Amino acid sequence: MSLRLVPFDTERETLADGSVRISAHGELDLATASALDAALRECSREAPTRLVVDLSDVPFIDAAGLRVLIAARRRQDEASGELVIASPSRQVARLLQIAGERANLRVVNEKRRFAA
Repeated sequence: MSLRLVPFDTERETLADGSVRISAHGELDLATASALDAALRECSREAPTRLVVDLSDVPFIDAAGLRVLIAARRRQDEASGELVIASPSRQVARLLQIAGERANLRVVNEKRRFAA
């Protein structure tokens, strides 16, 4: 039996309006959620007014990934900030739709709204 590791990484960018964008690349699941969590926690320490999580290059997300996003949204709420999910792939958008109001995640399908 072989184990296939799917690469996952994040990129951080400060936008012109002072927002911070974290772009995720790869599948967001139990094996990779901690990497996104670490990147989002690091950003939260800086207390940006808006934290944009770009999921356009994330083809898959599971419950572990969703928990990370909800925890980040709660941290932003506590700091009087905002968390925005930008340009999720079709599968990710579907999971966020299913999670619905309980997750309380703002989803924006326009990547260009948050350009550098």
